[in-house]
Amino acid sequence: MVSLESSSHSIGRDPSNSLVLKAKDVSRQHAMLLRISGMEQDSYGFMLIDGDLQGKRSRNGIMVNGKRCHAPHRLQHGDLIRFATRVNCRYLILPLTAEGEFQKFCQTLNYTQILSEQADCEWSGYELDNLWEAEESDDAFLIRLASFPEINPSPMFEVNLTGELTYLNPAAAAAFRNLGQQGSNHVMVQGLFDLVHQAESNILVREVTVDSRVFEQTIHYLPETDLIRCCAFDITERKHAEAELKKRDRLLQSVAEATTHLLENVAYEAAIDAAIAKLGFAAGADRVCILANHLHPKTQELCTSLQFEWVREAKLSLLKSGHRYNQSLQDSPLAEWHQQLLAEQSIHSTLIQCSEAEREYLNQEQIQSILIVPIFLEKELWGLIELHHCAVDTAWSPQEESIVFAMAASISAALQRQKTEKIIHHQAFHDALTNLPNRILFQERLALALAETSQSTQSVCVMFIDLDRFKRINDTLGHTVGDQLLRAIAERLQRCLPPGATVSRWGGDEFTVLLPQLESITEATEIAQQMIEAIKRPCVVGAHNLFVGASIGIAASPEAGTESETLLQNADVALYQCKEHKSSEYRIYENSMNAKAPEMFMLENSFHGALEKGEFALYYQPKVNIFTQEIVGLEALIRWQHPTMGLVPPSIFIPLAEETGFISEIGSWVLKTACDQIITWHHQGLQPLSVAVNLSAHQFYQPTLLAELDHILSTTQIDPQYLELEITETTAVENIELTTQLLQQVQTLGIHIAMDDFGTGYSSLNYLKQLPLNTLKIDRSFIQDLKPNTKDLEIIRAVVALAMGLDLEIVAEGVDNAEQIQVLKELNCKIVQGYYFSQPLPTAEMTRMLQDNWQQRRHPVTVALNSGDSAPCCPGISLSS
Repeated sequence: MVSLESSSHSIGRDPSNSLVLKAKDVSRQHAMLLRISGMEQDSYGFMLIDGDLQGKRSRNGIMVNGKRCHAPHRLQHGDLIRFATRVNCRYLILPLTAEGEFQKFCQTLNYTQILSEQADCEWSGYELDNLWEAEESDDAFLIRLASFPEINPSPMFEVNLTGELTYLNPAAAAAFRNLGQQGSNHVMVQGLFDLVHQAESNILVREVTVDSRVFEQTIHYLPETDLIRCCAFDITERKHAEAELKKRDRLLQSVAEATTHLLENVAYEAAIDAAIAKLGFAAGADRVCILANHLHPKTQELCTSLQFEWVREAKLSLLKSGHRYNQSLQDSPLAEWHQQLLAEQSIHSTLIQCSEAEREYLNQEQIQSILIVPIFLEKELWGLIELHHCAVDTAWSPQEESIVFAMAASISAALQRQKTEKIIHHQAFHDALTNLPNRILFQERLALALAETSQSTQSVCVMFIDLDRFKRINDTLGHTVGDQLLRAIAERLQRCLPPGATVSRWGGDEFTVLLPQLESITEATEIAQQMIEAIKRPCVVGAHNLFVGASIGIAASPEAGTESETLLQNADVALYQCKEHKSSEYRIYENSMNAKAPEMFMLENSFHGALEKGEFALYYQPKVNIFTQEIVGLEALIRWQHPTMGLVPPSIFIPLAEETGFISEIGSWVLKTACDQIITWHHQGLQPLSVAVNLSAHQFYQPTLLAELDHILSTTQIDPQYLELEITETTAVENIELTTQLLQQVQTLGIHIAMDDFGTGYSSLNYLKQLPLNTLKIDRSFIQDLKPNTKDLEIIRAVVALAMGLDLEIVAEGVDNAEQIQVLKELNCKIVQGYYFSQPLPTAEMTRMLQDNWQQRRHPVTVALNSGDSAPCCPGISLSS
């Protein structure tokens, strides 16, 4: 008795067969037994095949139950099999399943287990159900058996057109346990017949879902036998992977579309809303939130607040949830999450995986699973993106996490773009140095203010502010110091303004102020006075204690105009009038002021080419020794003979020259012309006299000054002692170290130095000790009211004593009457200059005066001087009107 348990058994006399028949008339490989499965699990039977599976038959054949077996034969219980002529076997189907029962059965039958020549033996198989009938041709059946190996791991079955299952392999029995009972009602069989009849091909493929598994079913219809052969492949994992890929593709597509929104949509908030909506739909999330980190408005503690939200319909919105705003990042679980986000790590957790504190936090918002990704902006943690599942406890895949990171990068780029646009917009409408509104923004606000007050009794006021002496500071101390001073002035001006007012930097050292709702012009003048006082206060910049003043022009609607351009123009006109007359530090625009505006425009245009046309000339004013009545020196003063406007006073065109930068060119011409005239007078045999030339601050601090002086001295061959340079006290003290260095270098050339307008600036007496000077000129403001027993008298007495102590020559400017001469004599101030002796004269008249004075000195005349005389006291010098 031999138990047939393997899926196949080879039979023959060769020892390599699993069942060896030791008979000479048996072929080396005589037959094959192939196991076939039954309808129930673990049930099977066998087919008997003559020869091998390659179609080579045995030499002497097989008999089954006395009949020749030409085709494969399904063995039935009790079948008697004869191999060749000597070997007989019986096939038994025994329902024995318990271990050891087969051996007991064999002993009861007293059968031997060894197959020998001419011996009978019995084979047994286990069966729990009937086997199918096989009525196919020999070759077709062999091919079918070869293509349906019992050990195939994929489910395989056959069904006929009546819905009866004709074959079921072990894998199919295991995968579809109720297939045998349900038959054509099973989902794997349902619809097969319709597909076969409708299809143009005999081979079809479809997907079938059984429970939670997905199978790809290959259907092969055999029309010659009316059988449908099916093979099923479990593609559940593949379908899951495909679903994940599709989800990833949807997410990637959503990120791409969101990025396009973020980069193209100028409406920043709308772009963010659209982006997170696309992300939420693609990720299958119930809620997407964007939170931003910031300082708490009261405690200044780092916290976070909800900025944007997308929520699926019927889900809880957090926009009105108070706990999502100003959340401290020190609270649990935010503190731990914040540290992870700082390390550029995501947070992904389901409710089951959370700690107790995290579950309590998530339960407030009905969150079952959460994914948090950081948003960085310029390497700083700006905020985060949160994705919520509120209905299912679903884990987040690595693909979803990486795609949300990509979305975070896109949002970061949008934030950076918004920040850059804000900076660009701010820069477009604000001054880069002072951060004040620039003229573009000022004009926009002015136009808006005029429109708002057009139907009211209120007026709009515009002020133009120009800083005095700023250019000197810029030229002497450099632009860095000048820039710091401008920033300080800008802050002071802002503090003087009422709410709603605007101060802007118009350009250079000019500012404009807008008072949009003015009840009366008095309000404007009060604010103007406050600004003037604020500007005049000393300003410390580094080691420098700086002093500047200001002039303000004021224009108010509707008297000064109702259009922006008109108001600005008239405020500028009022500013110019203020600077020209200096009668006050601010002036309110009046219609009469515009009469001179065209003249100033003509003057400015006439500057170009005036030197080449010979319109400028030097006038000379003598300096006289009041004790000897001698002319001891001259001051060269420039005049402009305009072809249509006549003689233009220096008080008008010199400030204009400084504004236009023409002052340097004029100053160089004055130096050269004065030196040439000195040589001419010397050649005419006149007594050599020194000529003083005024240097502007701009000219004095030019790097080329020394080279220019050296060149003039060498080309004119003038003795340098006859050239005296005058600088104002204000210019001298702008940068005392640089001034001292420059003056020492000038003196090494042999040129004399005079300080002009002494007493009008902010210098201390200590500066006089440091500066290398030759002459001190007392400003006319101290001379014009000079009388006995006045404060001016004591000031001049002190200055004269100081000058004598420092070995400086004293010159009193602006002497207009004999009483002043008498007082100056008493003070022992020898040298004077003023209209009492002569106004500035053209070169020809000055030459005649010098000749007369020279002759007079050679033939002196005694002249009595009375204190009440109004005539000149120096013989040979006539008083000109």
